[in-house]
Amino acid sequence: MPRYEDDVLLLDDDGVTIKSYRRPGDARRIAYRSIRSFEVFEMGFWSGRYRLVGMSLGRPRNWFHWDRNRDRKSTAISLDVGKWVRPTIVPDDLDVVEEILRGAVEQ
Repeated sequence: MPRYEDDVLLLDDDGVTIKSYRRPGDARRIAYRSIRSFEVFEMGFWSGRYRLVGMSLGRPRNWFHWDRNRDRKSTAISLDVGKWVRPTIVPDDLDVVEEILRGAVEQ
């Protein structure tokens, strides 16, 4: 049962599903147990706000999922999954997603 869902993200009891990771319909599942930590940060011109998908110049380790509405959002969450590239999510309701991650991820 979903604990949070928007157009591109689904958080349930076991993990995060990014519904459009590289392009619409290309989902990626990340279990909470594989998330080592997460970081909430403000997006700017160089740090992903205007990227449709992919890495930004200001945060080259972060992979931004496909999101046609990212330019209307200001804050993102970077997930450390133990790899060089960090999946970065930009939920519609950041506070709810941050609360779910704090309860599910041991930092």
